[in-house]
Amino acid sequence: MTNEGITVSIVENCPLCKNKGKILYQNLRDRLFGAPGIWNLMYCANCEIAWLNPMPVPEDIPKLYKEYFTHEAYNPEESAIAGLKKLIKYSILKSTYGYHMDGANFLLGKLLSLIGPLEDIVGGSVMYLKSFPKGRLLDVGCGNGFFLYQMKKLGWEVVGVEPDGDAVKVAHEKYGLEVFQGTLEDINFPENSFDVITMNHVIEHVPDPFSTLKECKRVLKPGGKVVVITPNIKSLANNIFGKDWRGWEPPRHLFLFSSKSLKACAEHVGLTVDKLWTVSKSARYVWWASREIKREGKLPGGQPKNLSFGLKLEGFVFWALEYLLCKIKDVGEEIVMIAKKED
Repeated sequence: MTNEGITVSIVENCPLCKNKGKILYQNLRDRLFGAPGIWNLMYCANCEIAWLNPMPVPEDIPKLYKEYFTHEAYNPEESAIAGLKKLIKYSILKSTYGYHMDGANFLLGKLLSLIGPLEDIVGGSVMYLKSFPKGRLLDVGCGNGFFLYQMKKLGWEVVGVEPDGDAVKVAHEKYGLEVFQGTLEDINFPENSFDVITMNHVIEHVPDPFSTLKECKRVLKPGGKVVVITPNIKSLANNIFGKDWRGWEPPRHLFLFSSKSLKACAEHVGLTVDKLWTVSKSARYVWWASREIKREGKLPGGQPKNLSFGLKLEGFVFWALEYLLCKIKDVGEEIVMIAKKED
């Protein structure tokens, strides 16, 4: 069957327990990039997982990304403020994550790392990976390759996979990276190829999370780790905004997880979850974006613009509140999972 030109299948049962899910929200449209279709979100309360229904078939998923954000090369800001930000970031990376950074101050980094929200942001920029000279890193859904470019400068040997041809072109031409076009399953890397695999806001986009995680396990070296960051359906902002929460993003987000369901998916394919927590580093953005969606019914381009001082202040207050609540409950906007392939 088709949904406004998108070939779809009906998926009513939970991918984990196989029981029939319940409709969480229905008759949703893309409020960010104008992709076609009318969509429902299903939910399994027992497993704490949500999924899109109807589900686009893999061959038609690219149609949902025609107006998606551009994959232009990242151009770093050059200013005194940018220089200060770089000093802060490099100092924390040196003191907390063990990277050798020119111009970084170890003592300053130690002190700044005590500011939890700041450490979250800097740690997220390296997917919470400590220094591993010559470690082999694969980034799945690497976009334009900027993350890989940064990690290469930090001493990693890097490889990327990205389905978007324009993004792959930027990664090749701008950053000189080894990036393959396609899905992880398409590329068929040899077994035991990588020390670490990263997926930053990727697993919610793939049509079969189990297949992707299983392939991660196959191509990891024994003892290797996969690091996943994904929206958290138990987040504080979701509890506040409901169907207007930025994290839903139908129809591109096919599956969404809680900490419980993401852990269950990893264990289902034989990975051992080493660490699992939620972070608030994107809380300001999610607050601003969700407020705009609730107020205007849409957020063209996915980015809030012309924020008032009051709204900026709201975002900072919400960020602080969520950061504190994360200490006692998994209510951060993003889940971070580090899972290991046993030796």
